[in-house]
Amino acid sequence: MNMLRNLFLGIILFSIGSINAQKSIHDYKYVIVPKSYEFLKGNDAYQLNSLTKFLFNKYGFRAVMQGENLPEDLAANGCMGLQADVKKDSGLFITRLFVSLTDCNGNEVFISEKGQSKEKEYKLAYHEALRNAFKSIEGLKYKYNEKQLNTEPSIEKTSVASQKEIAEPSKKVVTTKGNEQVSSSGSSTTTGSATSISYTLNSNRYTFKKTVYGFEVFQKKSNQDTSLGKIYKMERDNNYLVTAGDLSGGGHFDGYGNFVLERVNPATNKLIKDVLARQ
Repeated sequence: MNMLRNLFLGIILFSIGSINAQKSIHDYKYVIVPKSYEFLKGNDAYQLNSLTKFLFNKYGFRAVMQGENLPEDLAANGCMGLQADVKKDSGLFITRLFVSLTDCNGNEVFISEKGQSKEKEYKLAYHEALRNAFKSIEGLKYKYNEKQLNTEPSIEKTSVASQKEIAEPSKKVVTTKGNEQVSSSGSSTTTGSATSISYTLNSNRYTFKKTVYGFEVFQKKSNQDTSLGKIYKMERDNNYLVTAGDLSGGGHFDGYGNFVLERVNPATNKLIKDVLARQ
């Protein structure tokens, strides 16, 4: 009986400790707003992403749109920011939207109440539903708690940009970011059943599928994946060679799992930079 009582007490104490260890939404300095949402086509469709950024700033957050120049501290440590997403859960004649916030390890930190609208015109409905969803975010009375912030990535989960250690090929140290693994040599792999990563660029959808040399790139057209080419892992940390038609060039993963591509514009012969936004 004593053994069972001690075991039960230990479980309770562990649970309490885990709860206390969880961060508050006030412990994060920034919110990163994506350029597009999964349920809509194109960047900033219906200006919904711009409205999301505006509303976060209105209620005290420091919102940054994906692809903008990042503040120095956020660029150095992606774990200072939360990744925003807006999701749709609509019924017949009703538009419902809610907002989720996840940390750099892919953990969901906050989900808003569902905002709804009965407007028939899409833009009006989406805007009204989003503003209603933000009422629960307004109720948080957000204020950045700098003293309590612990921005160090965990041992099990960390960002691509934080990987600096060099490991022997036969003894690679592997950490994870969401469902993506990052080896200590800087290369990206996938874990478990997740063998591919989805990206968007200029309303086009791409998939990186893991291979022994790096990745194979596919573009989704008419609900079919068409192979465009390959991405080869270079010897230099977190550097890749892309041979995929118009996407050919060099690239690397940033601290948010996006793929930053540098290539030559054949029309101007000038170097251009694109960011394939991770979905």
